[in-house]
Amino acid sequence: TLVTTHHPELKSFAHETEGVVNASVEFDVKTLRPTFQLTIGLPGRSNAIAIASRLGLDPEIVAAAKSEVHPDDLRSDKLLDDIRKERNRSSREREKAIKARQKTDAINAELEKRLEKIEDERREVLAKARAEGELEVAVLKRNLDSLRGQLKNARQPLDALKSVEQKVEVMEQKVEAPVERKSNQSSVTSDQSSVRLGERVRVGTLNAEGVVTALGESDAEVQVGSLRVRARLVDLERTVISDQLSVISDQSPVTRHSSPATASPGLEVSLRGMMVEEALEALERYLEKAYLAGLPFVRIVHGKGTGKLRAAVREALRGHAYVKSFEEGAPNEGGEGVTVALIAN
Repeated sequence: TLVTTHHPELKSFAHETEGVVNASVEFDVKTLRPTFQLTIGLPGRSNAIAIASRLGLDPEIVAAAKSEVHPDDLRSDKLLDDIRKERNRSSREREKAIKARQKTDAINAELEKRLEKIEDERREVLAKARAEGELEVAVLKRNLDSLRGQLKNARQPLDALKSVEQKVEVMEQKVEAPVERKSNQSSVTSDQSSVRLGERVRVGTLNAEGVVTALGESDAEVQVGSLRVRARLVDLERTVISDQLSVISDQSPVTRHSSPATASPGLEVSLRGMMVEEALEALERYLEKAYLAGLPFVRIVHGKGTGKLRAAVREALRGHAYVKSFEEGAPNEGGEGVTVALIAN
């Protein structure tokens, strides 16, 4: 019976022949046990002399056997051993790098989570402050309107109110500034760019239409009638009127002679509780500001009541230089108590 093993010709054949690959199972000479770790791409080396020496075979016999091995084979075995050690070292370093990267990713995720929480708290505080500011401005404006009416009835000049009105307008502009989410990312998502401030959208979860008053990274604040709601960007759909206004804006030349930096008076004006003459004066001032600010449309809240104020408002809008057209508000906007006017180019 003849048993042979460790043929170097097979190693050479696998190295030189396409489609054939060397492989080996590592062996621990110290413990005299295989590690059962398969290495693809590297041939195994002969450990017979090392094993014999570890088992206590006569050193003279071991030395005689070693002298019979060709020096080239010894160098090849030494080179394979060095390559295997370097490969194992690289594998350990790679595992360390993977663990370090996983740890770094976990830390980054935790930091992003904390930053998101801080940003939510910041926006909540600012939104609360803005709501309080809006209420204070509304009360102040109502007091000014009341004072203006008293001065008119007393036939007193209104010049003294102009400086106060200007300061109130500045306060109102600051209060109406949208609270946008600060993003720690360098790019802007395509969903965010599809919806813009001032556009009319439909909130799918509510099945209602409103105007975008603030934009965040993944959500937006929408004015639906007298309510302000937050909705995800994916739940918002641009309405037909917004698409038409975008087409008009893209295709029509700009003919307004004002500076684009003109402050916006807001997309809605409330005339409820005013006398007809007082309401028409406020409407005229508001339309001029809306025209100069470049607003695409505005909502005029006049209420239902007897219909006298509504008729006067719509009569004033008919043929107005700043108004292209107007229509009654949708049912979810207030119906006949609201008039939506498209601002002329």
